[in-house]
This record gives sequence, structure tokens and C-alpha cells, in this order.
Amino acid sequence: MIIAHLSRVCYPFHPFGGLEKHVSSLTLELARQGHTIHLITQPPDPGLEKPNFWPENVKHSYVPYQTLKFLRRNSIPDRLLNYPIFSLNLGRQAKKFAPQVVHAHGLAAFGYALRPLKGVPLVLNPHGMEEFKNKSRLKQLAYYPFRAMLRFAARRSAAVIATDTALIPEVEKFLKIPRQKIWLIPNAVDIKPRMQILTAKTARNAEENKEFLLSPQPSVLSPLILLSVGRLEENKGFSYGLQALKILEKELPEGWRWFIIGEGSLRPQLEAETKKLGLAENVIFVGKVSDAELSQYYQHATIFLHPTLYEGSSLVTLEALAAGLPVVASATGGIPDKVFESGEFENGRLAPPANPQKLAQKLKEVIEMSLEKRQELGENGRRLVGVRFSWEAAGRATVELYGQLNERL
Repeated sequence: MIIAHLSRVCYPFHPFGGLEKHVSSLTLELARQGHTIHLITQPPDPGLEKPNFWPENVKHSYVPYQTLKFLRRNSIPDRLLNYPIFSLNLGRQAKKFAPQVVHAHGLAAFGYALRPLKGVPLVLNPHGMEEFKNKSRLKQLAYYPFRAMLRFAARRSAAVIATDTALIPEVEKFLKIPRQKIWLIPNAVDIKPRMQILTAKTARNAEENKEFLLSPQPSVLSPLILLSVGRLEENKGFSYGLQALKILEKELPEGWRWFIIGEGSLRPQLEAETKKLGLAENVIFVGKVSDAELSQYYQHATIFLHPTLYEGSSLVTLEALAAGLPVVASATGGIPDKVFESGEFENGRLAPPANPQKLAQKLKEVIEMSLEKRQELGENGRRLVGVRFSWEAAGRATVELYGQLNERL
């Protein structure tokens, strides 16, 4: 098939993130299955393009994001004015390649939905739909055009993807579409050796490698190393993570650390809150890291902490599970489809969003487990990812969806 794949961002052209990695991995899997993919996105950020990353059957087209360049990039006025123009240009570009299906992510679908090709279905993946969940009244008002655009695209789509069972009611409710139009295709993650945790920690000198603080003896339980990955924005709930750790402070082992990977507008505020709580020596804001560096953090962490307020499928949770980490996370979005407190795939604990007391309680449960029990949870998580969340399975399901849509035409 010839597939037009539309997205605002894509790894490795743009910094590593959930949407960026999803678009990249789906493109690669569809190409591996023999299809021709026209990947249409904004130009690569300086220094991030990797020409040898892609197979020959992946073709690239770039559409500039900022048409009105006098606005501060990624500000609300910038998004309100530039994103609709960008999306229209994505749709125009897609039609040049005579695709058999157009697969678009979030608001990238709007332009093609407005002027589609006859007989060429649109598949929409709305992902987390954060435009519908923000609690700020100002942002709710500002994002109204985005909600309207996404609903319009959903109505014009032949199918809308929900990446988790828990998200199906949200997709139906927020986008106002019939349930029979919604297809469940779970998000996925690569299982690679670099993402798998070692069963015994590698011995390191703590002075030479302070950021991981490993025990000098592999058989001895290392100091507690918490890890989080995500944008430093309000919806990721890092402030509640700080409050939970303050509650537990006196019960945490000496030398504990919480490494937070990512950047965002809330970083100065979170750093100030960390100092105010007296946790500055223990909480490390790492910023952006490379893919290889991120693998190292996953490999050496003890527990993955994800105190998000609302979430889509949560790719970072999948990657933590693939790395063999127990997960303590908020019970929101698609996370309860991946993190289980009991049963065959017990792999972590869930707390209500925005509840630092409950989060502290659940985190304490995992911290107080034996090393063997935490390793068991980690192995269960890796096994769950292999059974339910591989890219091969997601690619097959996506191609099956394309085929059924084309048969209907």
C-alpha cells in the first residue's frame, strides 16, 4: 500500500517524546511489512536529522510549521494561528502522492479532513487529547478551536484509533463519534537488549558514577533510584511526586535519588519547589538526554515513578516496563491497561491522580518489597510488553484496519 503518514513531530527529526517515538516506530514497522510510507512532518530540528535511519520505502516531505514567525514558538497564540495553516499544508502535501490511506496524528488530521481525496480514507489517532482535559479555565477557552478541529477531523475520519481499552469511552465522549467508528489498536514499544535491566547490578565506583549511585557489590541492594521521563508541564504531575517524596522522606534510604528526564516550561517552578521542600540534594533535573543515555537511566533505576494527572497511552510507561522496572503511576488514561497490582502480570502500583498521600503509600509498598519481589514485578512487566504491546502486533492490526476500510469503499 501507499500510505501518507501525517504528524507534527517524528523522532529522530525532533526530540525524543511519546508522540515522536510512536510515529517513528509505526512508520518503520509499516515499512518493514513492505508498504511505502510518505512521512510528512515539519523540518528536522538542527542537528537531529539522521539520513541512514530510514529504509528506502520511507519517503520524507517537510512542511514548515511557523508561517507567522513573529509569534513566540509553541505559545498559545502561535499554536492557534500557525497549527491550522500547518495542518492544511500537510493535507495538501499528502494528496500529491496518491495514497491509498491517510494516517494522521492529532490535529495533523484537520487539513486532510477538510479537503479529502475521494475514496482515500482518513485514519485518526487522537492520542492523549490533552485539549479536552486541561483544568485551567484560560487554557480551556484558548484550546476551544483545537477541540473543534479535532472533533471535525474525527467526524470526517473513516476510523479513529483508541490506544487502550480505558480510552475508548474518552474518545467517544470527547470527539462525539459513535463507538463503532473506534478501533482499539494498543500502543507499542520496542523490546531491545539495551532496554532490558540487568538482573544483577553492574559494580561501579560511586565516586566515578555518582548519578547512578550503584552499590559496590552487585549482590547488595543498591540505594533507591527513582526515574521519571516526561515534559516538565503541569499535566505530568511532578509537583505531586515531590510532595509524596517529602511525606516519605524520613523512611527513604540514605543516598536515594529521583532522576527526572525532560524539559518544559515548569522546570524553574519545580526546581524552586524542590529547594523549598529540602529535597534539592536528592532530586535531579537531568534535562534532555540521547536515546542511548536514556537507556542507561532505565537500566540502572530501581523504580519508575509516573505521577501524571492525565495521560493517553503512556509510551514512557511501556518503555519502563520493557526495561524491567516496577512502575508506580497514576491510575489515569491508558495506564491501568498496563500496570497491574495483582495477578499474572503484577508489575507495580497505581494511585489516584493528584493525591500525594496515596502516591506516597503506593511508592512505599514497592520500596519496602524485597529485591527478589521487585525483580519479579520487573520480569512480569517485560513479559506483558512482549505479549500485548509489540510493534509487530500493532503494525499488523493497523494494516488490517487499512484493508477493511478500503474494502468498504
